[in-house]
Amino acid sequence: MNYSKLLQVILDIAEEMLICGAEVERVEDSIERMCYAYDCRRVNAFIITSNIQVTFEDPEGNIITQIRRIVRNDTNFDRLDYLNDLSRYICAGKPELPVLIEKYESVMNRKQLPLWVDYLGAIMVASGFAVFFGGTIADGAWAAVLAVVITTINKFLGRYEKNAMALVFIESLAAGFVAILPAALGITLHTDKVMIGGIMLLIPGIAMTNSIRDMLTGDIGTGLLRLANSLLLAAAIACGFALPVILTGGEAMVW
Repeated sequence: MNYSKLLQVILDIAEEMLICGAEVERVEDSIERMCYAYDCRRVNAFIITSNIQVTFEDPEGNIITQIRRIVRNDTNFDRLDYLNDLSRYICAGKPELPVLIEKYESVMNRKQLPLWVDYLGAIMVASGFAVFFGGTIADGAWAAVLAVVITTINKFLGRYEKNAMALVFIESLAAGFVAILPAALGITLHTDKVMIGGIMLLIPGIAMTNSIRDMLTGDIGTGLLRLANSLLLAAAIACGFALPVILTGGEAMVW
Protein backbone atom coordinates (compact mmCIF):
# COMPACT_ATOMS: atom_id res chain seq x y z
CA MET A 1 0.00 0.00 0.00
CA ASN A 2 1.32 3.42 -1.00
CA TYR A 3 0.35 5.34 2.15
CA SER A 4 1.48 8.67 0.76
CA LYS A 5 -0.94 8.26 -2.15
CA LEU A 6 -3.60 7.00 0.27
CA LEU A 7 -3.31 10.16 2.33
CA GLN A 8 -3.55 12.23 -0.84
CA VAL A 9 -6.88 10.61 -1.75
CA ILE A 10 -8.17 10.96 1.82
CA LEU A 11 -7.27 14.65 1.68
CA ASP A 12 -9.12 14.94 -1.64
CA ILE A 13 -12.25 13.59 0.04
CA ALA A 14 -11.80 15.81 3.10
CA GLU A 15 -11.21 18.90 0.96
CA GLU A 16 -14.40 18.37 -1.01
CA MET A 17 -16.36 17.72 2.20
CA LEU A 18 -15.15 21.04 3.63
CA ILE A 19 -15.88 22.89 0.38
CA CYS A 20 -19.39 21.41 0.24
CA GLY A 21 -20.24 22.83 3.67
CA ALA A 22 -19.30 20.15 6.21
CA GLU A 23 -18.42 21.13 9.78
CA VAL A 24 -14.72 21.06 10.69
CA GLU A 25 -15.28 18.55 13.49
CA ARG A 26 -17.02 16.13 11.12
CA VAL A 27 -14.24 16.38 8.52
CA GLU A 28 -11.50 15.86 11.12
CA ASP A 29 -13.35 12.83 12.48
CA SER A 30 -13.78 11.39 8.97
CA ILE A 31 -10.07 11.79 8.23
CA GLU A 32 -9.07 10.05 11.44
CA ARG A 33 -11.51 7.17 10.93
CA MET A 34 -10.37 6.59 7.34
CA CYS A 35 -6.70 6.62 8.36
CA TYR A 36 -7.26 4.28 11.29
CA ALA A 37 -9.16 1.92 8.98
CA TYR A 38 -5.90 1.35 7.07
CA ASP A 39 -4.00 0.55 10.30
CA CYS A 40 -2.33 3.95 10.55
CA ARG A 41 -1.32 5.14 14.01
CA ARG A 42 -0.97 8.48 15.76
CA VAL A 43 -3.31 10.20 13.32
CA ASN A 44 -3.47 13.96 13.79
CA ALA A 45 -5.79 16.12 11.68
CA PHE A 46 -6.00 19.89 12.00
CA ILE A 47 -8.38 21.97 9.90
CA ILE A 48 -9.25 25.62 9.55
CA THR A 49 -11.41 27.12 6.82
CA SER A 50 -8.54 27.47 4.34
CA ASN A 51 -6.13 24.72 5.38
CA ILE A 52 -6.01 20.98 6.13
CA GLN A 53 -3.02 19.37 7.82
CA VAL A 54 -2.77 15.63 8.45
CA THR A 55 0.04 13.55 9.94
CA PHE A 56 0.09 9.83 10.68
CA GLU A 57 2.44 6.91 11.18
CA ASP A 58 1.96 4.09 8.67
CA PRO A 59 2.21 0.39 9.67
CA GLU A 60 5.89 0.38 8.70
CA GLY A 61 6.67 3.24 11.07
CA ASN A 62 7.06 5.98 8.47
CA ILE A 63 5.76 9.44 9.40
CA ILE A 64 3.71 10.94 6.57
CA THR A 65 2.48 14.53 6.54
CA GLN A 66 0.50 16.41 3.90
CA ILE A 67 -1.01 19.90 3.83
CA ARG A 68 -3.85 21.05 1.62
CA ARG A 69 -4.79 24.66 0.86
CA ILE A 70 -8.54 25.33 0.42
CA VAL A 71 -9.17 28.10 -2.10
CA ARG A 72 -12.85 27.75 -3.00
CA ASN A 73 -16.27 27.37 -1.47
CA ASP A 74 -19.23 25.68 -3.15
CA THR A 75 -21.98 24.54 -0.79
CA ASN A 76 -23.40 21.30 -2.18
CA PHE A 77 -25.24 19.08 0.28
CA ASP A 78 -26.04 16.48 -2.38
CA ARG A 79 -22.33 15.86 -3.06
CA LEU A 80 -21.58 16.05 0.68
CA ASP A 81 -24.06 13.25 1.31
CA TYR A 82 -22.27 11.00 -1.17
CA LEU A 83 -18.86 11.91 0.24
CA ASN A 84 -20.08 10.97 3.72
CA ASP A 85 -21.28 7.64 2.34
CA LEU A 86 -17.88 7.15 0.69
CA SER A 87 -16.03 7.77 3.95
CA ARG A 88 -18.23 5.18 5.70
CA TYR A 89 -17.61 2.71 2.86
CA ILE A 90 -13.86 3.20 3.24
CA CYS A 91 -13.99 2.59 6.99
CA ALA A 92 -16.11 -0.54 6.59
CA GLY A 93 -14.49 -2.13 3.54
CA LYS A 94 -10.91 -0.78 3.36
CA PRO A 95 -10.85 -0.91 -0.46
CA GLU A 96 -7.60 -1.08 -2.38
CA LEU A 97 -6.19 2.22 -3.60
CA PRO A 98 -7.35 1.90 -7.26
CA VAL A 99 -10.88 1.09 -6.09
CA LEU A 100 -10.81 4.00 -3.65
CA ILE A 101 -9.75 6.41 -6.38
CA GLU A 102 -12.45 5.06 -8.70
CA LYS A 103 -15.13 5.50 -6.04
CA TYR A 104 -14.01 9.06 -5.34
CA GLU A 105 -14.00 9.99 -9.02
CA SER A 106 -17.47 8.50 -9.47
CA VAL A 107 -18.76 10.79 -6.70
CA MET A 108 -17.06 13.85 -8.20
CA ASN A 109 -18.27 13.03 -11.73
CA ARG A 110 -21.80 12.29 -10.62
CA LYS A 111 -24.37 14.20 -12.67
CA GLN A 112 -25.47 17.37 -10.90
CA LEU A 113 -28.92 18.89 -10.86
CA PRO A 114 -29.82 20.80 -14.05
CA LEU A 115 -29.20 24.53 -14.15
CA TRP A 116 -32.89 25.40 -14.23
CA VAL A 117 -33.33 23.92 -10.75
CA ASP A 118 -30.87 26.49 -9.35
CA TYR A 119 -32.76 29.30 -11.05
CA LEU A 120 -36.12 27.99 -9.87
CA GLY A 121 -34.92 27.69 -6.28
CA ALA A 122 -33.45 31.20 -6.33
CA ILE A 123 -36.65 32.67 -7.79
CA MET A 124 -38.82 30.97 -5.18
CA VAL A 125 -36.60 32.16 -2.32
CA ALA A 126 -36.27 35.77 -3.48
CA SER A 127 -39.90 36.29 -4.45
CA GLY A 128 -41.18 34.41 -1.40
CA PHE A 129 -39.19 36.49 1.08
CA ALA A 130 -40.08 39.74 -0.67
CA VAL A 131 -43.78 38.97 -0.20
CA PHE A 132 -43.25 37.51 3.29
CA PHE A 133 -41.73 40.76 4.55
CA GLY A 134 -44.69 42.84 3.39
CA GLY A 135 -44.19 43.25 -0.33
CA THR A 136 -46.82 42.94 -3.02
CA ILE A 137 -47.09 40.36 -5.76
CA ALA A 138 -45.41 42.87 -8.08
CA ASP A 139 -42.54 43.20 -5.58
CA GLY A 140 -42.19 39.43 -5.54
CA ALA A 141 -42.14 39.30 -9.33
CA TRP A 142 -39.36 41.89 -9.53
CA ALA A 143 -37.44 40.10 -6.76
CA ALA A 144 -37.53 37.07 -9.06
CA VAL A 145 -35.71 39.18 -11.65
CA LEU A 146 -33.06 39.93 -9.03
CA ALA A 147 -32.77 36.19 -8.39
CA VAL A 148 -32.08 35.55 -12.07
CA VAL A 149 -29.43 38.30 -12.15
CA ILE A 150 -27.70 37.07 -8.98
CA THR A 151 -27.72 33.42 -10.05
CA THR A 152 -26.43 34.23 -13.52
CA ILE A 153 -23.52 36.29 -12.17
CA ASN A 154 -22.71 33.59 -9.61
CA LYS A 155 -22.72 30.79 -12.19
CA PHE A 156 -20.63 32.50 -14.83
CA LEU A 157 -18.44 35.03 -13.02
CA GLY A 158 -17.88 32.55 -10.19
CA ARG A 159 -15.81 30.41 -12.56
CA TYR A 160 -13.15 33.10 -12.75
CA GLU A 161 -13.44 35.15 -9.54
CA LYS A 162 -12.32 33.12 -6.50
CA ASN A 163 -12.44 36.04 -4.07
CA ALA A 164 -15.75 35.51 -2.29
CA MET A 165 -15.99 39.11 -1.07
CA ALA A 166 -15.41 40.54 -4.52
CA LEU A 167 -17.92 38.16 -6.08
CA VAL A 168 -20.67 38.83 -3.54
CA PHE A 169 -20.09 42.60 -3.82
CA ILE A 170 -20.47 42.45 -7.61
CA GLU A 171 -23.64 40.37 -7.27
CA SER A 172 -25.06 42.76 -4.68
CA LEU A 173 -24.15 45.83 -6.73
CA ALA A 174 -25.79 44.47 -9.87
CA ALA A 175 -28.87 43.36 -7.93
CA GLY A 176 -29.07 46.76 -6.25
CA PHE A 177 -29.16 48.60 -9.57
CA VAL A 178 -31.76 46.17 -10.91
CA ALA A 179 -33.86 46.70 -7.77
CA ILE A 180 -34.02 50.47 -8.24
CA LEU A 181 -34.59 50.27 -12.00
CA PRO A 182 -38.43 50.30 -11.77
CA ALA A 183 -38.32 53.59 -9.85
CA ALA A 184 -36.16 55.10 -12.59
CA LEU A 185 -38.78 53.97 -15.11
CA GLY A 186 -41.59 55.47 -13.07
CA ILE A 187 -42.93 52.13 -11.84
CA THR A 188 -43.97 52.13 -8.19
CA LEU A 189 -42.61 49.20 -6.19
CA HIS A 190 -41.45 48.68 -2.61
CA THR A 191 -37.76 48.68 -3.43
CA ASP A 192 -36.75 47.77 0.11
CA LYS A 193 -38.87 44.60 -0.01
CA VAL A 194 -37.43 43.69 -3.40
CA MET A 195 -33.91 44.11 -2.03
CA ILE A 196 -34.73 41.94 0.97
CA GLY A 197 -35.64 39.12 -1.42
CA GLY A 198 -32.32 39.46 -3.23
CA ILE A 199 -30.30 39.74 -0.04
CA MET A 200 -31.71 36.43 1.21
CA LEU A 201 -29.90 34.66 -1.63
CA LEU A 202 -26.54 36.08 -0.59
CA ILE A 203 -26.54 36.00 3.20
CA PRO A 204 -23.88 33.47 4.39
CA GLY A 205 -26.29 31.69 6.71
CA ILE A 206 -24.63 28.26 6.52
CA ALA A 207 -21.18 29.71 7.23
CA MET A 208 -22.55 31.69 10.17
CA THR A 209 -24.30 28.63 11.59
CA ASN A 210 -21.20 26.47 11.18
CA SER A 211 -19.06 29.10 12.87
CA ILE A 212 -21.22 28.97 15.99
CA ARG A 213 -21.28 25.17 15.87
CA ASP A 214 -17.48 25.03 15.55
CA MET A 215 -17.01 27.26 18.59
CA LEU A 216 -19.50 25.24 20.64
CA THR A 217 -17.60 22.03 19.83
CA GLY A 218 -14.26 23.53 20.85
CA ASP A 219 -12.87 24.61 17.45
CA ILE A 220 -12.56 28.23 18.56
CA GLY A 221 -10.03 29.27 15.93
CA THR A 222 -12.02 27.87 13.01
CA GLY A 223 -15.27 29.26 14.43
CA LEU A 224 -13.84 32.75 14.78
CA LEU A 225 -12.38 32.63 11.27
CA ARG A 226 -15.72 31.57 9.81
CA LEU A 227 -17.55 34.20 11.86
CA ALA A 228 -15.17 36.95 10.69
CA ASN A 229 -15.53 35.78 7.09
CA SER A 230 -19.33 35.76 7.39
CA LEU A 231 -19.38 39.28 8.82
CA LEU A 232 -17.12 40.55 6.04
CA LEU A 233 -19.38 38.96 3.43
CA ALA A 234 -22.39 40.55 5.11
CA ALA A 235 -20.63 43.93 4.95
CA ALA A 236 -19.89 43.41 1.25
CA ILE A 237 -23.56 42.60 0.62
CA ALA A 238 -24.68 45.71 2.51
CA CYS A 239 -22.25 47.93 0.61
CA GLY A 240 -23.27 46.44 -2.73
CA PHE A 241 -26.98 47.09 -2.17
CA ALA A 242 -26.43 50.47 -0.48
CA LEU A 243 -24.27 51.99 -3.22
CA PRO A 244 -27.05 52.26 -5.85
CA VAL A 245 -29.36 53.80 -3.22
CA ILE A 246 -26.69 56.32 -2.25
CA LEU A 247 -25.97 57.21 -5.87
CA THR A 248 -29.66 57.90 -6.50
CA GLY A 249 -30.02 59.90 -3.31
CA GLY A 250 -32.45 57.37 -1.80
CA GLU A 251 -35.22 58.52 -4.14
CA ALA A 252 -35.72 54.99 -5.43
CA MET A 253 -36.85 53.69 -2.06
CA VAL A 254 -40.61 53.37 -1.59
CA TRP A 255 -41.69 52.65 1.98
